[in-house]
Amino acid sequence: MQKIRRSISIPAILASSVIAKVAFAQCAPGSLFNPLDPNCSGGVTFVTIAGYFNTFLLAVAAPICGIMVIWGGFQMMTAAGNAQKFTEGRKTLTYAAIGLVIVTLSSGVAYVLQNALNGS
Repeated sequence: MQKIRRSISIPAILASSVIAKVAFAQCAPGSLFNPLDPNCSGGVTFVTIAGYFNTFLLAVAAPICGIMVIWGGFQMMTAAGNAQKFTEGRKTLTYAAIGLVIVTLSSGVAYVLQNALNGS
């Protein structure tokens, strides 16, 4: 019986929190809250959305890059004179660095695309 109550109460709590957020987070009377525009400025552009996506991507890629650097260093340290394993560790380090640079530089791609599409 307790399992049934718990399974009903969790969706009810989630639904009520979503309804409360939509009901009380209005920017102006008669307008609904836009989660992509929390300041209610009305200026949600392609660059804004790409910026949010890039922030998320960087937040995911940075820890993965750190883990890959540690893994590449571990491969190089445990190579024990084996040139092939050492080269594999060096490639892991190189690819991790290249991936992080690409993700970091991707923030400028949105600005370049917007300028190219606007003709500026």
